Amino acid sequence: MLFELDVIDAVCQDLEERGYVIINRKKEIKHSGKDVIAKKTNSNKDLRLFIEAIGETSSDSTSKRYGKPFDRSQIKVHISELLFATAETLSMPKLDEYIYKTAIAIPDNKDHREFINKIKPFLDSLDIAVFYVKGERVSEIISNREV
Repeated sequence: MLFELDVIDAVCQDLEERGYVIINRKKEIKHSGKDVIAKKTNSNKDLRLFIEAIGETSSDSTSKRYGKPFDRSQIKVHISELLFATAETLSMPKLDEYIYKTAIAIPDNKDHREFINKIKPFLDSLDIAVFYVKGERVSEIISNREV
């Protein structure tokens, strides 16, 4: 079972291997703000990548759901929450010196993929990438432009 922080760790490792610098990342269960903010310098402008993540079980050891997989209803709610947080990022004021990109990071399993496939055209229309995480690694990145 992947906890949210496991997903974040895998994504940060993948980004660092691809030349990103992690500016900020969630390191504890109780955390406000974006789960991951990373940057990458290219020839013209720096890319700023904002990522929201979820796990496949509760990270709170006092929760009744701790260690148990989320059911389909919970997964749908969690993906909805990720999309709201991503919409907030897309709505924030932007600085001209950066290129902005948003993404969500989720466990790579049947239920998460099924829900994402249903809204893929929407994600593509807003240029929201999806990082799928399996085990300790990013297994796939879905994006309509390079991340």
